[in-house]
Amino acid sequence: MANDGIRRLATSWTLGIAADSALTVVLLVVVFNLGGVVAAGLIGAVRMVPAVVAGMVSGAFVERYRGDRILVALGLVRALSAGLTALVIATAGNSRADHEATLAALFALAGVSATAAAPIRPTQITLMPALARSPRELVAANTAWSTGEALGAFGGPILAGVLMGASRHEVAAAAAALAFLVTALLSVGLRFEQARDAAGGAAAAGRGLRLADGLAAIRRRPVLGWTLVGVHGQVMTRGLLNALSVVAAIELLDMGQAGPGLLAAAIGLGGLVGAVLVLASARPDNLVRTQVIALVFWGAPIALVGVVPLTAVAMVAMVVLGVANAAYDVALFTTLQRGCPNDDRAPVMSVVEGAIGLGAVFGSLLAPVLLLALGTRGALIVAGSILPILAVVIHLRIGRGAPIAVVSEPLVELLRRVPAFEALPLTAVERLADGLEPFRAEPGTVLMAQGEPGDRFLVIATGEAEVEVDGQLTNRLGPGSGAGEIALLRRSPRTATVRTLTPVTGYSVDAATFLAAVAGPAAAAITERMAQANLQRGSIREPAGTRE
Repeated sequence: MANDGIRRLATSWTLGIAADSALTVVLLVVVFNLGGVVAAGLIGAVRMVPAVVAGMVSGAFVERYRGDRILVALGLVRALSAGLTALVIATAGNSRADHEATLAALFALAGVSATAAAPIRPTQITLMPALARSPRELVAANTAWSTGEALGAFGGPILAGVLMGASRHEVAAAAAALAFLVTALLSVGLRFEQARDAAGGAAAAGRGLRLADGLAAIRRRPVLGWTLVGVHGQVMTRGLLNALSVVAAIELLDMGQAGPGLLAAAIGLGGLVGAVLVLASARPDNLVRTQVIALVFWGAPIALVGVVPLTAVAMVAMVVLGVANAAYDVALFTTLQRGCPNDDRAPVMSVVEGAIGLGAVFGSLLAPVLLLALGTRGALIVAGSILPILAVVIHLRIGRGAPIAVVSEPLVELLRRVPAFEALPLTAVERLADGLEPFRAEPGTVLMAQGEPGDRFLVIATGEAEVEVDGQLTNRLGPGSGAGEIALLRRSPRTATVRTLTPVTGYSVDAATFLAAVAGPAAAAITERMAQANLQRGSIREPAGTRE
């Protein structure tokens, strides 16, 4: 939460989920009151179909129009839609014709709201690596995001329920509109180190919807492909659970009409607990293992309810499922963010949104088939067995050391130790890493000589080197040190000689890549301060770890 950009995204996501959940409850209740069960069922389909399509095209729009601008625009559209919903409810008449007109208006507004909501998730996920400065901060960002989702999904319906209990349905919709407006204002304040980071790090906008590019990127990286299979299975199982939990609570567990709500609340409680556990234990190097374990504990509790149909067992099982859901979301989105190169991140997220939408549809269609063929207990056992089986397959395919990150965490940590690069987001670090050339030098090797043209910046990974100005020793450099920024920034000859004292390994960066990396305001300010300090230092020795 110390990162302003991540804090804005997490807060915006939390408010958006709360407002959307509240608005959904209001729409369902009002539509049910006006049109009955059929109308209430249709409202879900009206919201789902355009939402799936909008999510699939989100990647192309992020690259063309900047993610922050898209978030602002979508927030305003959602606010307007919710505000109009409040107006329609407040001015609804009592005649049959009035009811029909009100239903038509609410259906249209529900479609607009859902369409505007769908690109929010892929856009935010695409932007997070452009704001996070390290792999661990990215994990923490996704954890805050997941926690916010749980809080929003819990608090939004409660607020809506309180207001509707006082017969103020239009006020609940108006409150949602206000929350959506705040999400837009929060997105206005997003700041990026470089302009291309606002497009998720992509070098340039691609042509068309780029779904084919997303599929090609997934095929090139098995970890992305099997992660996509996993999320499709998880969402399909969620769709099954949405239907099966109602039947199980009322008919199998004899929990009454309140049963489905109690099971959903148990999942929400588990989500909050899971977010805390993930924040304390998740690491960027165990993402596949976390996915596999979470998938097992996502499905197994559902099967357990079918095997042991007791209310207490079901409640505990749903809490466990909620914990697994929180862990899975963090591992899933971090894998997608770190496993995609900058140019592929947005189109891959578009494909993921398509897989999520199809999974929800398949799950909803499969639930009645399983209930009719196997009964409630059998349907629960089969539905709960899907993910554990899938988890075993995923573990066998990518769970044994398959690389995830485009840039390894040790390399990110090394570059982050260099003050010139400490302010860079992960997207910029990835671009920098693409231009690195490894080198190895024996003791006594001159890495750069005073007076020669400066064309590269050096980063030392292991070993030590000494810095001489006019033949006088001025400094020693160790792991994580950089050298050469003055000549590159001033476009002047080298101001010092750097000679190795021990065997040295490291990386060199050409002038164009270095200057592009430090072109952002934060990095440029840091680098300029370094250059000024080193020029003024003269022959004064400074602690190891500073630059030439």
